[in-house]
Amino acid sequence: MGLTVRSARAHRLALAAIVVSISLFVVVLAVYFTRGFVPGDAIVYLAGGERLNAGHSLYALVPGDRQFAMKPPLWTVPLLSPPLIAVVFRPLAALPSDLGAYLWWIATMSAIAAVLVAYFRRRPVLASLALIVLVVPITYEVGVGNMNAFLLLGSVLIWRWTLAGRDERSGVAAALMFFAKISPVVLAWWLLTQRRWGAVRAGLVAGVVILGVSILGAGIDAHLRYLEITRETTTIGQSDLSLGGLARAIGVAPSVADLLPVAMLVGGVLGIAVLRNRPGPAFALAVATMTLGSPVVNINSYALLLGCLAPAMWASRGRTKEAPAGGGSTS
Repeated sequence: MGLTVRSARAHRLALAAIVVSISLFVVVLAVYFTRGFVPGDAIVYLAGGERLNAGHSLYALVPGDRQFAMKPPLWTVPLLSPPLIAVVFRPLAALPSDLGAYLWWIATMSAIAAVLVAYFRRRPVLASLALIVLVVPITYEVGVGNMNAFLLLGSVLIWRWTLAGRDERSGVAAALMFFAKISPVVLAWWLLTQRRWGAVRAGLVAGVVILGVSILGAGIDAHLRYLEITRETTTIGQSDLSLGGLARAIGVAPSVADLLPVAMLVGGVLGIAVLRNRPGPAFALAVATMTLGSPVVNINSYALLLGCLAPAMWASRGRTKEAPAGGGSTS
């Protein structure tokens, strides 16, 4: 009888948490979409695909290109992402009107929904609390159609696949995420410190293939220019919602504040190595480092922190499951 009563109370608590968190999410989404249904970041990616299809420079605008407002000194080019995203958008840019951007937008929303549904099924109260805390970043992520939606899903999949010993899938996912946005290199570091050699090998092979596709689709010059943009972004300044920007907002000296993203990155990398025998905390730290160890962090970027909860949703017992001999995957 006691167990039945406790189970019923737990069920009611979980149901109440889900109702409250989802209701809040719906309200915030409704307020957000009063601005209109335009996936801004997806349009930016689409424009990159359009420029490549037209034979124009990926990281500069010429007459006839779709125009964008810049935000000097932080944003002085029409695209801050690696060339791969524009290569992916080349076929989408060939579709009528802006249809390609909206198809991408639907896919990003599906990725976020997949993570939230999986979380609610595993631990509804924890998932509800996370949604309440991160409701604004998640709303913005839903609204803009940013690549981060797939990075979130990819992070969760890397944890689950590694936990199950499907190392090759984890390695390929990490490589794809790295070429989509450099910061997921921290997840590759986590795989390395976990001694997932099958993942490392698969990631290296996948990386060569992905880089080849990216170069074929965008050209070597675009990749060299992206390296210059990355260096410029790192040295020119930090976004308002980065660790450095937030620190400056509360009065921390700029000379100190500007060091915080670097400190997060270095500290995170070292911490992942120290925690190598505790894969769950190390993975959570890797996702946090991927999110916060960058000089450019926007409000939607914080939605990535949902990935920190993957080890709590699918707990490991000590080290993650070893892959079969030779680094193969398990079924």
